Amino acid sequence: MNIETERLIIRKFTDQDAQSLLELKYDEQVLKYNPTFIKRDATIEDVRKAIESWQSVGLDEIYTKGISYAICLKDSGIVIGAITVGSLDYLYEPEMGWMLNSKYTGKGYASEAGAAVSDHLLEALSLDYICAVMDVDNPASFRTAQKSGFKLFEKRIPYDYYYSKCVVEDFDAVSEHFAKKQCEVGSCYYYFRKFNKNSKITCRFYGDTKYDGRFA
Repeated sequence: MNIETERLIIRKFTDQDAQSLLELKYDEQVLKYNPTFIKRDATIEDVRKAIESWQSVGLDEIYTKGISYAICLKDSGIVIGAITVGSLDYLYEPEMGWMLNSKYTGKGYASEAGAAVSDHLLEALSLDYICAVMDVDNPASFRTAQKSGFKLFEKRIPYDYYYSKCVVEDFDAVSEHFAKKQCEVGSCYYYFRKFNKNSKITCRFYGDTKYDGRFA
């Protein structure tokens, strides 16, 4: 994938980008919201291995294998961030995200890249929609999603059956668990969707009144 916007080029990472990617990995904001990006305590060799693995991922494999694309300034070629594409374990849906080196935030680069990549993927893969998620204490990413054409779907609290935090057969226990999580920082996330303009799904968000007859 190679996408050009007014100010940016979004492309696959190469080995020459390793140092820039390592700097991005340990950027303060990236560490706060994406601590496991690549892996915890990643070294330059870990970064190079990640780039090598992304190099072999084809467009039709990005949601099963996952990939990160480089966000570069068109006029200088400097790598300023990354667009991540894949499928989160707890969603099983096409999902994308973004991260920028803090030196380049506040200039609209993330939303410019997010809009271009999401539009491309929706069209190229004939997806009905693509989603984006972020922590509830991440207003910058929230605004980026909106400016990229995503629309807030709902606030969610994930439940991981592997860790079994409560007895799910017990209604009162489940209610208590989620009521507690609702107020805990880091327990909730915002879930966005962006629909393909050609999607035949017409009932897309809560409150939509146009019925598409799929359940008739």
